[in-house]
Amino acid sequence: MPHIEIKTKENIYPGEAQKIIDKQTVVAVITTGTISPDAKKRFDEAGIAWAENVPESEFRESEAKEEG
Repeated sequence: MPHIEIKTKENIYPGEAQKIIDKQTVVAVITTGTISPDAKKRFDEAGIAWAENVPESEFRESEAKEEG
């Protein structure tokens, strides 16, 4: 089933990017850290959307809005 990976790692490098790509079910990656240029290139080539430097507070706010 297609899904979004949310990572709270400091950096995502090509090796980890490839592991995510190899799952063949990930449509997007969101991380609180950064994604290396080579990892971004791999995601782009695999058709996987990505966002980096997303504050953890963004996820907490979404949860609070859903519960309220």
